[in-house]
Amino acid sequence: MKFEIPLATSSSIVSYEKFWHSVMLYHNRPHLVNRKISSASASLFFQVTFHSKTVQLQELLNRSALLYELRKLDCISPSNIQKEFVINLLESYDKKIQLKEVSEHDCKLVHTGTFVSLKVLYPRMKNCPNAVEIVTFDKEHNNVVFLAVSDSDKQFVAPIFPYELSLTSNSNLVINVSNFDDADTVQAFWLVEKLFTKLLKWIESEKSESHIQSLSLIEAEEYCETYIKLKMKYGPKLVQDWPKVSSTDPQKYVYEDIAIVSYLLCLWKNEPNVKFVDCGCGNGLLVHLLNQEGYEGFGVDIRQRPMWHIYPKSTILKVEALSPDTVFPNSTWIIGNHSDELTPWIPVFALKSACNFFVLPCCPYDFSGQKFIRTNTALSAYADYLLYIEDVSKQCGFQVAIDKLRIPSTKRTCLIGKINFLENDKEVIEKINKMLEVKLENCDFTPRNDVEKVRNCTKLNKNIVSNIVKICVSKLLSHEDFMKKYNGELWNKGGSFKIADLVCEIPKEYLSQLKQECGGLQTLLRNHRYLFSIAGGFVQLRLPHTVAEETKYLEKPCWFVRNHPNGCLFDANLCGYQH
Repeated sequence: MKFEIPLATSSSIVSYEKFWHSVMLYHNRPHLVNRKISSASASLFFQVTFHSKTVQLQELLNRSALLYELRKLDCISPSNIQKEFVINLLESYDKKIQLKEVSEHDCKLVHTGTFVSLKVLYPRMKNCPNAVEIVTFDKEHNNVVFLAVSDSDKQFVAPIFPYELSLTSNSNLVINVSNFDDADTVQAFWLVEKLFTKLLKWIESEKSESHIQSLSLIEAEEYCETYIKLKMKYGPKLVQDWPKVSSTDPQKYVYEDIAIVSYLLCLWKNEPNVKFVDCGCGNGLLVHLLNQEGYEGFGVDIRQRPMWHIYPKSTILKVEALSPDTVFPNSTWIIGNHSDELTPWIPVFALKSACNFFVLPCCPYDFSGQKFIRTNTALSAYADYLLYIEDVSKQCGFQVAIDKLRIPSTKRTCLIGKINFLENDKEVIEKINKMLEVKLENCDFTPRNDVEKVRNCTKLNKNIVSNIVKICVSKLLSHEDFMKKYNGELWNKGGSFKIADLVCEIPKEYLSQLKQECGGLQTLLRNHRYLFSIAGGFVQLRLPHTVAEETKYLEKPCWFVRNHPNGCLFDANLCGYQH
């Protein structure tokens, strides 16, 4: 099998080191590019040496041969995909084949030789089967061939044909396929638009990818199975009930917490008698899901949330203000899930309670309840804060592990603290108390107010709101795009601008007040949805409603007839507002 049909070729020079770095990054973490994949199992690496000089590995590892071996298995799982699987594939072509198990590091070190890796790809969707991906590495000629196969003709998590990533003699990155039929497919388009683009981005990036891989502390296969099960079990009902008591997006919050719970279940699978407490539990969903899955524990927050009312009595949520002296003597795990002001206190509570902790930092706060002040400007504020929480955790005597969750958030790094102290725990507590005295020397810890301040732009001065609206409308109308009114006159519907462009038009004194509000300008514009349409970060004027579309606004005055330079698009009988 020869890969002579190029799908895409880089215009810039690619170094040997960056080629192999980007290829191995994709090999190890395909979910970063392929959204159909949830995760991949750890790879098995083998160095292959044929007795016959005429045998070409890439010609032997074809779809038909793989399917033949797959259909001998009960299921596609890492336990079934072992060395014998590769031997069965290749022995019929060369009885004296040498197959040496090596590490990925061994493969990286050499510049010659042929290697093969095997791993299982786990899909995001329940109705999609697992797939086996076999990858061949020709280190001498700098090419890598990927082929994923599953015993199904319905759903595929990866291209069904083999494709090659190659570094040419001219140092260009190329994606090749072996025939024109494969080149003329949607999957080939994905290889060019998604994979090739991502590889170039990694190659051109000066920053190295984080060494922390997601789900590094648990079994990826088990996590995927757990997540799919919990998603089907709880997701639909929660998404249905959520809007009854909350205006937030259920698709984000429900499935994010299901993902976190799935991670915790895998983390705790070998731990007997887990008893947890979720500090700053917020909407309480994490507690509810853990309770439903049979784990004993409760959530604590300074105020009750509307979501609490939809949970059964078996979900234990308490209204309570936590203090520096808080102790949970009966708990084995303390959870801090986006716990904001409580985040740095989680390791301290765990130390004094002699238990483990799981913390997922989000907004950076210090012990005083004030915003964390960065100490290392060479790092992002988030990365610097993570180092700070890790340092506090280690000072508290914990053995700290760091992992990344699979959640729809940029802030998905968690810290897990395991008890690492016995006889000297009193000394550690004394040391931490002294550290806290210094931290709180000029201020006491101030918990969040038990009454949530309204910050949705509805409490801004009405004159300021009116002026901001006029500024935004003026900017949108600066791009003239006319359509005909009911009477034949022209009506300017304006253009579409990025929110950032509108921000540049607003005076600084207005912006300073907007910054105090959740969502800022975007929230204010969404509060005026009868005027503005927002999609994909762009804003444009919304056409007035007609009576045929909506009648509930008939008693409200029409903004356009009073403020638009061309009046209203419709006459008084047709407009859905009062003229």
